[in-house]
Amino acid sequence: MKRLTIKEIAQMAGVSVTAVSFVLNNKPGVSEETRQHVQKIIDETGFKPNLNSKKLLFNKSFNICIMINPNSSPFEDLFYFEITRGILNKSREYGYNITINEPIHAESELPDMVYIGDTDGIIFMQDISDALTEKALACGVPFVVVDSHILSDAVTSINPDYCDAAYTAAHHLLENGHRDIGIITSKVVPGFREQTLAGFTKALAEYGLQPRKEWTDGNVSTEQEAYEAAKLLLDRPDRPGAIVCTVDIFAIGAMHCAKDLGLKLPEELSIVGIDDILLSRYTEPKLTTVGIDKVHIGELAMDLLLKKIKGKKPKSVSLPMELVVRESVKKLDT
Repeated sequence: MKRLTIKEIAQMAGVSVTAVSFVLNNKPGVSEETRQHVQKIIDETGFKPNLNSKKLLFNKSFNICIMINPNSSPFEDLFYFEITRGILNKSREYGYNITINEPIHAESELPDMVYIGDTDGIIFMQDISDALTEKALACGVPFVVVDSHILSDAVTSINPDYCDAAYTAAHHLLENGHRDIGIITSKVVPGFREQTLAGFTKALAEYGLQPRKEWTDGNVSTEQEAYEAAKLLLDRPDRPGAIVCTVDIFAIGAMHCAKDLGLKLPEELSIVGIDDILLSRYTEPKLTTVGIDKVHIGELAMDLLLKKIKGKKPKSVSLPMELVVRESVKKLDT
């Protein structure tokens, strides 16, 4: 069946193309009677402008650019995969196409589609450099940063509260009688490491304890590195009886290491993660973790970006995280 054009809709309604444009774009400029008349014809015919006409009509590309780097790739990291799923959910609702870009010079370069006006907005996964922030601001394309660890009035961001998450993880171990607690955190993003160590330290301080340097590893970025970090902790004669892992995939690496060393979980070692990725429900034992609704983060990113595209100035959002109790923590007699 032949696709109707906006001109044909205007002829059927007996109005100008401009009037139809006002109705489609929900702009003032036509009477309420005309608006309802045109909208009735649009609804009855199921009219949808084709993509090129839509771009001209609304002066938009209807593309959203997701900027990733190797540390935040939805193809390799389940945390960002679920965030991307939330972005896709909302993009369909708002009628936007999504493009995923992993530039060679992620610290300082934007993709060509930004400069030629082929995107209406950018969603950055994880913190971006000052140089990239300046370029994004200079080009005038609205953008938001997802999973940011740096607060700035110049940047709209979504910030999971990792300080509170690490506090919650450590506090859960402390409530269950553990006092010999180590931590494995990440070297990739300094802000993340600082926040998680701060939350961990705060929880211990409430019980009159301090982190032990020999039980602290802040230089991990992969599951294998977490395995090696756990091995260093667990090979010690004075090994910790519990470990906070600030990413679930680190916890999974630590659990594999403990099992390879012959330790029983959670009888001889308790572990708490942060993220609540899908895999954490299928470990043995199932991983106790501090979770956040990652799909919601993606949906919120699109909501904030669409507000910016419409000229609004939404504030950054800090999201709380919640303890998910499963099986990887043993309650000690106190």
